[in-house]
Amino acid sequence: MTTIDMKVTSRGVLVPRPLLEPWGDVEEVEIEQREGAIIIKPKESQGGSAADRIVREMKTDGLVETLPWRRPTAVSPETRAELAETLSRGKPLSEVIIEDREERA
Repeated sequence: MTTIDMKVTSRGVLVPRPLLEPWGDVEEVEIEQREGAIIIKPKESQGGSAADRIVREMKTDGLVETLPWRRPTAVSPETRAELAETLSRGKPLSEVIIEDREERA
């Protein structure tokens, strides 16, 4: 934890921007006063879900990268219906699984 001298004014608590830069694009922070300390952290609603924050931090550290995938081509509802009909021939998957389990028993 970093200890700094803050300035309390009528506008609020002033914190040097360089201390907030490691958090990335944060516009709002939460300030929590505890006995002997004031805790400054990114506002929860601003940070998104925990998973989003973890991925964002991993990207910042170079552990994850966004690959330039091509978007899948759009498929018309008619083509989807034809594919569904073609791929749905045969028994339901649940029946295949039950038969497979019966053969093993």
